[in-house]
Amino acid sequence: MRKTALIAGIALIVGLAGCSSSSESSSGGDSASPTAEASTAVPADTTTYTSDQFGFSFQYAPPFEEKSDTTWEAQSEASSADTVAVFDVDGTQVGGQYRDAFVVNTYQLNTEITDENLEQVATELEQSVIPQLEQSTDDMQISELVSTEVNGLKGYQADATFTVEGTPMTSTLYFLFDGDLEFQLLAQSATDRWSELQPTFETMVNSFQVSADAAASESPAA
Repeated sequence: MRKTALIAGIALIVGLAGCSSSSESSSGGDSASPTAEASTAVPADTTTYTSDQFGFSFQYAPPFEEKSDTTWEAQSEASSADTVAVFDVDGTQVGGQYRDAFVVNTYQLNTEITDENLEQVATELEQSVIPQLEQSTDDMQISELVSTEVNGLKGYQADATFTVEGTPMTSTLYFLFDGDLEFQLLAQSATDRWSELQPTFETMVNSFQVSADAAASESPAA
């Protein structure tokens, strides 16, 4: 279902139910496969996840593994059209769930986001969506939005802090737009591991891209 608001909601505080260490395949025609050629900047065991439906891809490497049985403990408004998550299976566990993760949520919007209405997006985030999320958890704090751009996708990012069963957590949220698609990227870890994992998360974010063919297919026919 398409959203009536300009942008979608936010999902935050992710966990992996079960803490299973076995790999799981993604569904819906999407794929995760080892990168064919390693460059000097990419480890040999890097995997590229590709969404055939929405045309985006990103890279990750062990100990992160793709998992499908995620849970959300704080979110506002909409459910995403697609979610893919990779978890550090050697990392933080709280409440019987892995917590160090990188997640991509995809939302179908009712309006194309352009340079002309991008500031309106920031206003809606700051005045509606983010306050709803902060109210969903007692100690949630989200920083001011700052403009960002990832491989040609413009948008905003913000940092968040909160606790899960007494464990301090830190995350960075990215809101990236490609026409009428919104990609929300979430990097999350226990605060005491944030400095360690932040470079890994930045590598994942910098690898995120939408193929030109996918972008063209989203454009209305002339």
